[in-house]
Amino acid sequence: MLLISIIEIPQFYMRYGAAIALGVLAYIFWKEKGEDFADTQHGHLHENEITITGQAGRHEHIHWHKDLGYHSHVHVHQRRELPSLKKIASFAFVLGFAHEEEFVIIAIAATQAIDPIILIIAYASSVGVALIGITVILMKLYQRLFQYKMIDYSKYLPKITAIVLAVMAIGFAIGLF
Repeated sequence: MLLISIIEIPQFYMRYGAAIALGVLAYIFWKEKGEDFADTQHGHLHENEITITGQAGRHEHIHWHKDLGYHSHVHVHQRRELPSLKKIASFAFVLGFAHEEEFVIIAIAATQAIDPIILIIAYASSVGVALIGITVILMKLYQRLFQYKMIDYSKYLPKITAIVLAVMAIGFAIGLF
């Protein structure tokens, strides 16, 4: 925003910059090897807990394999790394700088006779309900309804993401977006 106010950057360069950035992301996702949860997690997921045998990821219970059907045997899961709350908060903090809503709030508070604290509380509440609440609800629905149906296809998700990003990059390059 500050750079644009000092130097006028033509729309042409902005479009190609976005296309290049999306192309790089598409390449990164294309090269990423997705984890085959049907193979590494035996068709089901576990967190990194200590099990009955005393070892993390090692347990026995009845489960399903496509070629064998239901059966039971002791098996070991690979450890799954989950992001910490600090990593998630840091990403959200950095992502927050990409939005201009805070500047709009400052402009409204400066030009109108509105209490800025009430304006900020209203904005924060609406963001909390709209983004955080809906995200939590959708994640719970995904975990209950779709997670085990998606396990077989999880290894293809990076490739699908790469294709979507490549299409967007092409769209920006030809001026579609």
